[in-house]
Amino acid sequence: MTDDEVKPDPKISFFLKNIGILIKMKRANRKRILKFVNNTPNLKEPLIPKYEGNAGPMEEGMIYVMFNSEGKTSSSEIDTVYRFFWVDAPDLRFSVIDGFLISEKFKDEHWETLYPRGILKNKTKDRYHQEAFEEEVEKLIDGTWEEGYTFNFNDKKIGVSAKLKYEPLSKSVLTYYGGKLAVCPTLAQRFYDMFAFKVTGEIDVRGEKIILENGRGIIEHGTGIFSNLSIYDWRWLNLQFPNGAIHIFYHSLDLKEGIIEGGEGALVIDGEWYHFQRGDFQVDEVKYSEDENIPSKVATEWRVTGGKDVESNPLLDLKVTSTAKISWLGTHGKENQTLTNYVIEAEGTWKKKEIKGKGTMENQQHRIIE
Repeated sequence: MTDDEVKPDPKISFFLKNIGILIKMKRANRKRILKFVNNTPNLKEPLIPKYEGNAGPMEEGMIYVMFNSEGKTSSSEIDTVYRFFWVDAPDLRFSVIDGFLISEKFKDEHWETLYPRGILKNKTKDRYHQEAFEEEVEKLIDGTWEEGYTFNFNDKKIGVSAKLKYEPLSKSVLTYYGGKLAVCPTLAQRFYDMFAFKVTGEIDVRGEKIILENGRGIIEHGTGIFSNLSIYDWRWLNLQFPNGAIHIFYHSLDLKEGIIEGGEGALVIDGEWYHFQRGDFQVDEVKYSEDENIPSKVATEWRVTGGKDVESNPLLDLKVTSTAKISWLGTHGKENQTLTNYVIEAEGTWKKKEIKGKGTMENQQHRIIE
């Protein structure tokens, strides 16, 4: 199924229910967006989201499991990443499911299917509870931050199934923009990333069963109205360490008035929480390689820095390197959109203390790297 076959087809009820938000989106401009981004509160401690349940005209979420293909338990030995992504928009008669597997061992694979209807069943208002039963995949996630989450799925396209338990590690949650509604001409959304879970259970990768005793996981969830039509590029970086985790989200919007940069990050190391604002971190591309799937070179090494000490040296200073990747051309948005997802390793320092771990990153871009 291609995106030519399925397009958003709003019901009249969509406009009637969301007239207020649609007006805010129509009025959004560079000045308003910059004021919103620049006034994001600096969080002294994590803000646990209060909107875990289903809400709004559209919802999206993605769930990651990161593990070692031989069942090793250290977070520094992650070599495989599976991600399930969904958008559910019944009032727009449009939904999407997107999944991939990236691994240093298993064959990489990606798929995406668009549907002319809503896909989520048995919705709830007070829990993160999503169910989908489609020809390509079946999935169930249920839980709350306080009790943890159950994630059961059967991805029939890739051949991966699992029954997993997600237990939060510390308060590793980044609730974007202080939980406020972020608005631009093509987006009005509240969203958060829970970026460090201990994952236990069993996963089957194409007939090979792996017991997870200390895998890692990520859960992202957004509610509102959203589209990537204005997004110029983004980097969605997650790193897992024996003593914590780091999450950084950089994005830029391409509006008529020019490019607007945004994003946030957070870190929990040895129980310490640190919040990065957009001007407080950098994800700099250092090396590139050719890629057979897209008409651009892709980055394969980065320097990630964040925060400053009293001498203006970065508190966080990491060398990040790709160990496996999968890439494809995007099906939405502007021409030449490309996506690359990675398994990555990182080593460097946080407040001059050495740290080393592994994780994952997604990179979307519209520029072409020669």
